[in-house]
Amino acid sequence: MRIWTIVLSLVACAGKETGHTAATPTTSETEPPPTTGLSDPLCGDGDVGAEEACDDGNLVGGDGCTPWCAVEDGPAEVEPNDDFVSATPLAAPSMVYGHLWGGDRDCFSFDVPDNGAVEAIVTRDGLCDPDVIVDLVDASDGRMATGLPGTSGCGALDPNVDTFARYLPAGAYAACVQGAFGERVDGYALSVAVYDSCTDLPPLTPEPSQDRDLDGTADACDPDDDNDGVDDVTDNCPDTPNGVGMSYDFSTWDDGFLRQMLVLGPFTDGVTPGGCEPSLDAFAAKSDADAAPALGDAAPDGTPWRAWLAPATSTAVMDFLTWYSAAAAPREAYGAAWFELPEARDLELTFGPDDGIRVWVDGVELGSIAGCQGIYTDAFVFPASLEAGWHRVVVKVYDGGGGWGVISRLRYPDGAPMTDVAVSLGGPELWVDDQRDGDGDGVGDVCDDDPTG
Repeated sequence: MRIWTIVLSLVACAGKETGHTAATPTTSETEPPPTTGLSDPLCGDGDVGAEEACDDGNLVGGDGCTPWCAVEDGPAEVEPNDDFVSATPLAAPSMVYGHLWGGDRDCFSFDVPDNGAVEAIVTRDGLCDPDVIVDLVDASDGRMATGLPGTSGCGALDPNVDTFARYLPAGAYAACVQGAFGERVDGYALSVAVYDSCTDLPPLTPEPSQDRDLDGTADACDPDDDNDGVDDVTDNCPDTPNGVGMSYDFSTWDDGFLRQMLVLGPFTDGVTPGGCEPSLDAFAAKSDADAAPALGDAAPDGTPWRAWLAPATSTAVMDFLTWYSAAAAPREAYGAAWFELPEARDLELTFGPDDGIRVWVDGVELGSIAGCQGIYTDAFVFPASLEAGWHRVVVKVYDGGGGWGVISRLRYPDGAPMTDVAVSLGGPELWVDDQRDGDGDGVGDVCDDDPTG
């Protein structure tokens, strides 16, 4: 079992006979230390009594002697250390002591290996402290997890309970402590241990964002993150299903949304007829109505069609800014998909574009929207009557600035979603990728920014 242990017992301010360097308070940390207030009237008077291990004449920690007159057997915090950038660095194993003035925050940085998990527990005089909160933050000072007093009464991060303190990528992190509601804490101890999430701890159901294939095993511990039957080590698209045993559902889901489409863009030379209506300029093919792409095909100017597969953990919004944020507005992009109906049907294709949209089915334009708006489900409805078999839908989405994307759905005329429609990225047939790599660059076509090479 690999365990990196960091025990941080934090107590700052005036150092005396122990040889620790006294912390220099910041402007917000200038309250004088108390000289009374503990149950033992002798602690803090400067004289070491029979039941005292030390007495430095004050009742704050971080100076070698705790407010309970116990020896601090480790270094003290060094102010200022209010955020990740100024955090007191720790070398494991380590012990640090400190205290918090009103409104103060103390941070201590350490390294975590890949798939790491962090445990942090705050105590005072060896007992759980319900008045201190501990946060786990990353290098941007972004909060990853928060340890509030739990059933034990301790302010603690517990990776056996909190999945956000677990399955961490390798990097530098910090444990930051502060008094509840900004209250003053004269002295406290923070113990921190770092574990391997997969080998050192019992299984814990991950959050959806930590489990792409929703199989109950976190990606950090899953040998096949996308559950496509190809081990991550040999998978040329380890995060996107494209294997022989592919279990990814290439069909409309139980909500009827299209979550698999081809994407083409960006184009900035089109001229809109007005408002936010997409241009009449053809970029997808000789005529946009003729566009019948498959993954890896290219537009007349050589721009490749690429895959968009929305993972189960995300929304069905196809966000063009994922690929084309550098293109200045006004701008346009295409989405396309093939879908198969098991029998002839009357149906509705609904779209929520940002901004305007033009829609074709099987080369016939169903209409266009010139309005400028944000994305919302079923904003515009296009009815159609289609025979059994394969059909292709192509949309062209114009953006005048800001957000840019579309959400698409198939449903019955009564509004019920169509959940049994097969979807393909490879033309009028069921799409099976099986690790296809058309340009031989080692990246599977389904996750390759340019599958044409």
